[in-house]
Amino acid sequence: MHSRRNALSGLFPKLTALSFLVLLTSTAYAADKINCDTAVHDTNQQLESNNNKPVNDEAGLVKLLRTLNKDDVLPVQYVTTEYAKKQGWSGNPQDSLWKVWVLNKKEIGGDSIQIPEQKSGEKWYSADLESVRGLRSAKRLIYSPQRQERYLTTNDNTSRIIIKACI
Repeated sequence: MHSRRNALSGLFPKLTALSFLVLLTSTAYAADKINCDTAVHDTNQQLESNNNKPVNDEAGLVKLLRTLNKDDVLPVQYVTTEYAKKQGWSGNPQDSLWKVWVLNKKEIGGDSIQIPEQKSGEKWYSADLESVRGLRSAKRLIYSPQRQERYLTTNDNTSRIIIKACI
């Protein structure tokens, strides 16, 4: 029993130092990021100053960014175009997804896309923003699980603006 206590007492300073190092590293990592509320608001201001449409639902975009940061997957209300078509959606942007019962309250997201900033091995995806009654808007979040930066387009990907990495 006495030798076990000596072994544990020698281990305690090492664990404490390791815990401190992990805390310091995660704090430094978080310090590089800004609050998602601020990131979205700043991005919206940039859009407006460039005479582009802003995102009306900033809180919804913040929630989506935080979900992606935490889980690397879209929330359950998103379905791919392929899935929506298999369920009976025409694929025509003028047709509401919600006409198909199983797609009620769903949005298109998770479709793979190509962007100029893409590096070898990276995969990029898009997610609709601000769909209205199942009708797609021109606003999309463009994201990659391999990167913390996200892009926002409000004009069907004609131009993109970066959303800073956020927490």
